[in-house]
Amino acid sequence: MPIVSLQEIKDRSAELRRLKGRISETVASRGAEWRAACAEFHARFDELVYPGGDAGLEAVRSGDPAAVENAIRFLVADPYHFRSGYIKEYLWRWLRHVELSRNKKSRLAEAGLAYLERPASREFWVMANAMRGLAEPSFWLRVTNKVALGGAVGARALLLLAHAPSPHTGSALRRQIRRAWLREKYGGS
Repeated sequence: MPIVSLQEIKDRSAELRRLKGRISETVASRGAEWRAACAEFHARFDELVYPGGDAGLEAVRSGDPAAVENAIRFLVADPYHFRSGYIKEYLWRWLRHVELSRNKKSRLAEAGLAYLERPASREFWVMANAMRGLAEPSFWLRVTNKVALGGAVGARALLLLAHAPSPHTGSALRRQIRRAWLREKYGGS
């Protein structure tokens, strides 16, 4: 399996968004142009959605070194396209069970810190659980420093910090923080 560059991952993501956009633009007519857009999207989906497609994802689960490198690069590149969030969730879950070098763990830590800079999504929680087993103490110190910033970044850092492997954080605290986050996001009591 060839290792792909961060730029190639981003380019594939952009192409997939373009193809999906063509479907959205032509959906009203449901004519020949729309059918052609759908056919092209589905024909190219597997090659564009993730390096190596479904086979590449399966190779990550088996611990193939090139596939693991592609998985880390995918998380670092953080592409946004149809189904990318689900793929990121799978990768975070699977990478917890793979033997990783210190360098690879460090790169995953950088990807994890990048989650603090954008609104929390469903993959945030999976990343937080993965970092519990992957991150070095220096990662958690950096997260603690982000809490001090306050605002949305600080709030997300606090949510992430609740997943730190510490005697002071447990499932009850994580549930309490998650409930507070859900109340803030959706309102209510």
